[in-house]
Amino acid sequence: MKSNQNISNTTSWNLPTLVTFRFFFVYLFLNIFPFPLYYIGSIIGQDDLFSFYTNWTQELSVWIGKNILGIKYEIIMGPNGSGDTTADYIFQFITLCIAIITSVIWSFLDFRRKNYSTLFMYLRVFVRYYIAATMFSYGFSKAFTLQFSELSLMDLVKTYGNSSPMGLMWNFMEYSDTYTRFSGYAEIIAGILLVFRKTTLFGALMTVAVMFNVFMMNMSYDIPVKLYSGLLTIMGLFLLAPDLKRIINFLLLNKPVQPKVFTPYFTKHKAKTATLIAKTLVICFFLYTNISESAEGQKKWGKEAPKSSLYGIYEVIEFIKNNDTLPPLTTDTIRLKRILVDKRYTGLQTMDEKFIYKKEKTDTISKTLELTAYRDSTDVQKLQYRIQDSLYFFEGIYYGDTLKIKTKKKKRNEFLLINRGFHWINEYPFNR
Repeated sequence: MKSNQNISNTTSWNLPTLVTFRFFFVYLFLNIFPFPLYYIGSIIGQDDLFSFYTNWTQELSVWIGKNILGIKYEIIMGPNGSGDTTADYIFQFITLCIAIITSVIWSFLDFRRKNYSTLFMYLRVFVRYYIAATMFSYGFSKAFTLQFSELSLMDLVKTYGNSSPMGLMWNFMEYSDTYTRFSGYAEIIAGILLVFRKTTLFGALMTVAVMFNVFMMNMSYDIPVKLYSGLLTIMGLFLLAPDLKRIINFLLLNKPVQPKVFTPYFTKHKAKTATLIAKTLVICFFLYTNISESAEGQKKWGKEAPKSSLYGIYEVIEFIKNNDTLPPLTTDTIRLKRILVDKRYTGLQTMDEKFIYKKEKTDTISKTLELTAYRDSTDVQKLQYRIQDSLYFFEGIYYGDTLKIKTKKKKRNEFLLINRGFHWINEYPFNR
């Protein structure tokens, strides 16, 4: 083991390898640096530490976008569910520029250096654990069917043609818990393999396979996580790079390969013991936080989340506005076609297939359905409801108009997509 360590530390790298390492060291560090800040802040109860850094980088991105790149439109700041904002692209531009400039300067100042074997070894640890933590986060959210929970009531009544590409892909994943969990388990397994050096190669192969598939889905369905999934794929390739020749010889050229000998991080027994304890604590921390947060999230907004007592799809049979009965014309932008009371929101679908989204609160004692506008908490409308002969009636003043709405409730299992189920045997393809 010692002889191998001496060899690795004395082997000379060629100039392209040295420059490439310097570039990736800076580029990957800048992208991963917020990761320890987030977890350190969570542990010590200082979430502002991570927020301060992200706010500063976003402000820098906005300034460079306006003053250097000449962007005229408003650059959005703050989390909004997208990972492909203008600020995100500018930040990647900044990190690329810093990495290139720093690697050039570094090369001039440290031109006598033969290799960076030790620094490379620790950088790999940094990258491995970052990818593993990310894989656990995404993987457990899928294993607990949180990222792709279930088809909403609006998804069931919305036409394919009115779906966005992202919405279509999301519905594809939400339909099948089996496939969602399968993809989550693949990410979790990749993360577990990455935290051990002897299985890193296998874990990196799985990471590249899984994340490149995610990247292609993001590219194909216009999902705004293209930058991040691409970055994770690059990180997986970075981990594979030292073993690329061995992979080609083994998988493609059918040549024998020698087993890899791992250089120990430390030689002293106390240092090794401390490292093992720290590693165990870190792994347990990752697993505990992801499992506990996913289990809690499942009860808050996942499939185990409580549903409104009015949860369901209400097909409008009769719509009376100010004592005038409106006919069900498909071009009507006022008459409602459906009232959909979902778990997290309520949708009012007009005859022209448009949706009006509302926050819902149902009072079963006073038989009141309270609808609040998403962007204005003071915009509250109330409708009384009653049930008679399996029909649901909604009445009240809605934005100054008197409404009387007669509806019939439609159950989820009345849709073919829900009640079709799984069949081992299909005499004919059931493609509808």
